[in-house]
Amino acid sequence: MLTILLLAAATQAAPAADTPKPEKKICRREVTTGSIMARPVCRTKVEWTQIDTQNAANAGQALDQRSYRMSPQRD
Repeated sequence: MLTILLLAAATQAAPAADTPKPEKKICRREVTTGSIMARPVCRTKVEWTQIDTQNAANAGQALDQRSYRMSPQRD
């Protein structure tokens, strides 16, 4: 009888060990336009990587458009 109770308790505790840990949050300070106070923004490493990649793509696109407008026009 005691063995059955111990086995039942062990099977109930096992799934709790299999749950994945939540990803660690990385916080950065962002200053909103028009504000002098920076506020913390916390996201996971994967989210920050996606944001940084998108920001780099946007900056590259803006520079490409600028250089296209600045180039001499040819007829």
